[in-house]
Amino acid sequence: MTVEHRHDAYAGASGHDARGQWQSAAILSRAQQWHGAGRFDDAAREYLAVLANEPDHPQALHLYGVLQFQRGAADHAEALLRQSIAIEPDAHALSDLGAIAGERGRIDEALDHFAAALRAAPDDVQTLVRRGNTLIGLRRYDDALASFDRALAVSPLVLDALCNRGGALRALGRLDDALDTYDRALMVDPHSFESWFNRGLVLRELRRAADALHCFNRANAIRPGIAAIMAERGRTLAGLDRLNEALAAFNEAIAADPERLDALCDSAAVLERLGRADEALARCERVLAFDPDHVRALASRGNALLQLERHDEALDSYDRALALDPRSIDTLCNRGATLRELKRFDAALASYDAALALDARFAEAWTNRGSVLQDLNRYDDAIASLDRALALRPDQATQWLARGNLLADMGQVDVALAAYDHALALQPDFAGAHCARAALHLTEGDFARGWHGYEWRLRDARFARHARPFTQPAWRGDEPLDGKTILIHAEPGLDDTLQFCRYVPLVAARGARVVLEVQPTLRSMMAPLAGAAHVIARGEPLPAFDCHVPLPSLPHAFRTNVDTIPRPAAYLHADPQRTRQWDTLLGERRRLRIGLAWAGHSVQRNDAGRSIDFARLAPLFDLDVDWIGLQKPVHEHNEALLADTPVRRVDDELGDFADTAALIGALDLVIAADSAVAHLAGALGAQVWVLLPDPPAWRWMRTRGDSPWYPSARLFRQPAPGNWADAIGAVRAALEPMTR
Repeated sequence: MTVEHRHDAYAGASGHDARGQWQSAAILSRAQQWHGAGRFDDAAREYLAVLANEPDHPQALHLYGVLQFQRGAADHAEALLRQSIAIEPDAHALSDLGAIAGERGRIDEALDHFAAALRAAPDDVQTLVRRGNTLIGLRRYDDALASFDRALAVSPLVLDALCNRGGALRALGRLDDALDTYDRALMVDPHSFESWFNRGLVLRELRRAADALHCFNRANAIRPGIAAIMAERGRTLAGLDRLNEALAAFNEAIAADPERLDALCDSAAVLERLGRADEALARCERVLAFDPDHVRALASRGNALLQLERHDEALDSYDRALALDPRSIDTLCNRGATLRELKRFDAALASYDAALALDARFAEAWTNRGSVLQDLNRYDDAIASLDRALALRPDQATQWLARGNLLADMGQVDVALAAYDHALALQPDFAGAHCARAALHLTEGDFARGWHGYEWRLRDARFARHARPFTQPAWRGDEPLDGKTILIHAEPGLDDTLQFCRYVPLVAARGARVVLEVQPTLRSMMAPLAGAAHVIARGEPLPAFDCHVPLPSLPHAFRTNVDTIPRPAAYLHADPQRTRQWDTLLGERRRLRIGLAWAGHSVQRNDAGRSIDFARLAPLFDLDVDWIGLQKPVHEHNEALLADTPVRRVDDELGDFADTAALIGALDLVIAADSAVAHLAGALGAQVWVLLPDPPAWRWMRTRGDSPWYPSARLFRQPAPGNWADAIGAVRAALEPMTR
């Protein structure tokens, strides 16, 4: 509270009283000067000097009360102001008492004092502004606006009235009027950082983000170091997809105010978008250390954990957030995404339906709902859900991607490709759409376009977490390799590594020394691979190299088409001695030995489609076959089922893939779901029958009964989505003549 009041000295007296009054007036004037200069102790001494001579001096009581409030003695301040008003109900004293009551949380009393002040002085600008500010706090924006307008009618250039009038207009949704008001404020004071700041808020709501950023930059230049300004700069930059600049702005805001929880949450969201989920999670934990029930931090923590594929923890975080705010549509949708990753499709569908019950116009929820219905093979319902999303947001590339994915699964190739093309017309750098279109091209045998598009996986945000930046250049197939060392590095999928390591001898034939980096479980299997001078496991120190290439990029580098796929009968080889050991361990051959693997990698989203419930294999077990389990690990819910079948378990004796390869060498046939075991058997040249879902992964193409990648493979496909019974029946029918 500032001292702004000036009272005329008493006039009209004479004699000794007049001299005393003039003396008090001089002292009071000096006190006000000290007070205005912030020299509170000097001012207090002078006020007390006046009151020593005139204990009932209303102005001295009033101003000393203001001073006491500024010094923190609020009760004493109020007593002094009430004493002053009892002597002389001055409008300024009433206004100051109202301001003190308001700051102490007694809002109704504050408004009563302002009303009394305005009865005494209807045009008092300070009181009108204070009343308006108090009404804004009560969200009585129309009344606040009227109060500011009265003040401006008296004094059109009052900066506080203009700034706060803009705030009331913004709250009322009258954004153009608010913008005009802030422009008027800046005409009064071009260096008003508050006006620049608030103007930026309005412009951002008007979706003029670049103009808003200019305002925040001006505010920050005028008054650097204010956390709120830097935080809004960060939000605006994030909205403009200038993520690294946004993160820098949030970091500045947090440095200025480490307890600025909103900036911590916003920076976590930006870090998540940058693929830096570990750092995002750490910032959420910082917020939750301050406030364990911070809803945004819990929701953002869930987002980071989802990106880190820590799905159970993500679900718990979302559930905690929803317990506090059950109407958060975004959290319900993200919870649905987590449940989908956990393959709890019915629960995911319920989460999306809950979001849509709150807002039936939330297009993203319709899109995600459609994707879950697709997982459940409810294609007609899925297309209806996606059509709702597109009707709401036809300009969203993600909606067209989801539609393309569904149509691709349904085998409607041309319309699926058209949907992908539409997504890319809206967002040309949309890596997910490029990858999906590439997979469809590969499925259909259009390898030229397929491999080119497949390279977009390297720009996908989901891939970024696994990628490593190398200073050495990437090899793309055209550059000479004579005398160079090239690092060929695997990506996370074991299937890809087993399928594409066939290209290593071709790279070596270009004159390169090949260093091959693979997953630790494949290292010993790959050690004798032709063409690899040195095989290391990921995580081990890298030797010096001149260039690098991801293993799944090699088909593109070699411009592979269906007819030029390198397809030796076998390009991986088991250790013969270990195979003999397995042969001895399995005992005398009296019938067919068939290895069985029924599940893929459980962390992959499509695993629920390609893996087979073990109980569905029961029709095979009355055949005269020695069944050998190749599945590792065995899920606990299959333990009891396995015990009641003739499948011989050896998973405790299987170490890495080299052990599995040696065991396959002792078998007559492998029957496997789409899994690393199927690829391993094909790479070994072993006879392998692969059970495929509808739709299959791109590498198996759409209708073939054989594989151009694995000459020893025979494919058994679901005739319709989810129909394993007929596929397994076909396997049984093919086995029966072999077991007689």
